[in-house]
Amino acid sequence: MELSCMLAERASWGHMTQTSRFKIILMVAAGLFLLAAALVIIQGQQPTVSAPDTDRDLAQSSAGAQQVQISKVQRRDISQTLTLPANISPWYQATLYGKVSGYVKWIGFDKGDVVKKGELLAVMDAPEIEDQYKQAEADYAIKQVTYERYLSVWQDNHDIIAKQDVDVAKAAAESAKHQRDSRRNLLEYTKVYAPFAGVITARFADPGALIQAATGSATQAAPLFTIMDMDHVRIYVNAPQEAAQLAKPGLPVTMTAREWSEELHASITRTTEALDPATRTLLVEIDVPNKDHRLQPGMFVNVALHLQQHPNALAIPPAAIVPSKNGQEQSVFVVDAGRAKLVPVKTGIDDGLWVEVVDGLTGQEEVVVVGKSGLIDGQVVQSSPYNLPTGRPAKQKM
Repeated sequence: MELSCMLAERASWGHMTQTSRFKIILMVAAGLFLLAAALVIIQGQQPTVSAPDTDRDLAQSSAGAQQVQISKVQRRDISQTLTLPANISPWYQATLYGKVSGYVKWIGFDKGDVVKKGELLAVMDAPEIEDQYKQAEADYAIKQVTYERYLSVWQDNHDIIAKQDVDVAKAAAESAKHQRDSRRNLLEYTKVYAPFAGVITARFADPGALIQAATGSATQAAPLFTIMDMDHVRIYVNAPQEAAQLAKPGLPVTMTAREWSEELHASITRTTEALDPATRTLLVEIDVPNKDHRLQPGMFVNVALHLQQHPNALAIPPAAIVPSKNGQEQSVFVVDAGRAKLVPVKTGIDDGLWVEVVDGLTGQEEVVVVGKSGLIDGQVVQSSPYNLPTGRPAKQKM
């Protein structure tokens, strides 16, 4: 009985081994494959265990770096220019009045007419002056004859007439002569002549108008003409106190106006050398030839005073300047090996587009122009080139 059971059990095991052997082998192979795959995955992840730490450090470094735009220090020609309003005045200007009272008898010119020096402009009708002249001329004639007769008699016989009578007659004749000449001059003042060559810019009277003599005060007398010499003009500029030391004769200037398409170049001719205490400004005068009368008196123009010119100077954009808290010291951020370095500098003239650096930089540095806000010395930065916007140097206006 027992032998039969054992034989049956062995037969059953042999049967199971044959049927399941392939499945068991597959299961074992699958297990070994999974185990090998797990080992491979673990080994493949081992070198990347430290990689996340490195990437994290780089990410943290990038997160701490400030984005800035930089510009290289350049060599440029920089000039300090001050633009001021100016007025144009004629070379000569005169308002003509009548020296004697009378009616305008003839007037030969009008506004805009060109006249020559000494040309007759108007004639006054003054019959009283003419009568006084004729009377003075007649008085001189009779006194001159009287003196000649006294002199002739005294020369023939000294006993007939005294020498004193001859001398009195001579003095009376000379006095009458001076009176005649004075009346003749007054009569000549009835004619108005041009004192210099120029243009009639104003006419105030017409024929028949009564003109009062302007010998006392011109405020109560009506003028006849205003004449201007515009072949040369004077341009007046009031320079502020800050520019007075630099505004000297010979300093180059540039004049512009809305009516002109180009600039006019000249130089300072003279200054008053003293400031007006009321305005604290220096009067600067520029003489300009004006044969074509392009510059008209009374025009408003802008005059640019080229106060200073520094060629081949170290220059940086004005936005790169970092002012100090006290407002007296200046500095810039220089990018060196990926870090910002605060460097004190001393600046010169500023034309609005570039600022001259006279001390603190060598010309090889790259300065931070954009991104200075919150930037500290030694901070890590990521820089990119600064694209300077196009523009023209500023011309300061007062």
